[in-house]
Formats: sequence, structure tokens, C-alpha cells
Amino acid sequence: EEVTDFMDIQIVEQAAEFRLYGLSATVVNRRYGEVGFRLMGEMWRVIKEAKLRTTGINHWVYFDNDRMFVGVEVHNTERVSIPQSLELCEFELPRFARHVHIGPYSELPQKWQSLKTEIAARGEVVSLPSLEVYGHACEGDDGSKPETTILLGLRKVK
Repeated sequence: EEVTDFMDIQIVEQAAEFRLYGLSATVVNRRYGEVGFRLMGEMWRVIKEAKLRTTGINHWVYFDNDRMFVGVEVHNTERVSIPQSLELCEFELPRFARHVHIGPYSELPQKWQSLKTEIAARGEVVSLPSLEVYGHACEGDDGSKPETTILLGLRKVK
């Protein structure tokens, strides 16, 4: 695994697979935060009503054409019935860049811009899907330093 220093971006050459249950929507006017929080609230309402066991870690996945999916991994999917309102989203990142953002969520749009600029400067091409992984903030902290793992899909180098 190649690790580089600037902005602490790791280029991961090993595929990551995702199997998430949640909700998706088209995002208008780049209002990803607003749409993501709405989807997340609705998803958790359905999960709690269905008493599903999950990892508790939210995944915000960004696709082509301003589509976004908000989901979570569900335990024991073969033994529980998944509510019909939840969509299954399975995908793989064959190769990706990983960066852990520590700080307020409000800084994320700027962080994505910086990451894309830095990755392009390295001769890499960002591809979709890309995602943010939330829910692993340090326990007992005041919420001012939440952790967000950003995974940016990368095109295979020729």
C-alpha cells in the first residue's frame, strides 16, 4: 500500500466491496448535505422500526448524474427481513484514494475540492462512485472533531 505525505492521502491498490442498505435520491443544486441528512433520517427511522442490527456507520455514496445513496451495513441479512423501502446498494472500488478528515462537517466541500486538486496533480483521475464514511468519531468528545473517511474512486492507470 503506497502512502504519501501531503494532506495524508493514501492510494489503495486493493479493491473494497460495499453492500449497503439505505435510500437514494437525485441531488438538485449541489445540496448534498441537505439531501444526505434527509435520507439518513428516513433510513434510520426505517431501520429502527424494523429493529435491524447494523454497524451504525453511515455511508454517503456519490454516483453519476447527481445521484446519492445513504446507507449502512446490516448484520445477518440472510436471517432478517429487510423492509421494502430500503434499497440494496452493492458496488466495488477497485482502486481508491483514502483521506481521513478530522473537523467540522462544514469543511467537507472545501476538503473534497482540495483532495481532487491534489489527486489530479499526482496524475490520477477521480471516478465515481466516491463516498464519505461517518460514525466513527472519538468517543466522549464534544463533536467538534468528528472523523469522516473520504474514499475517492480512482480510474485504473493504463
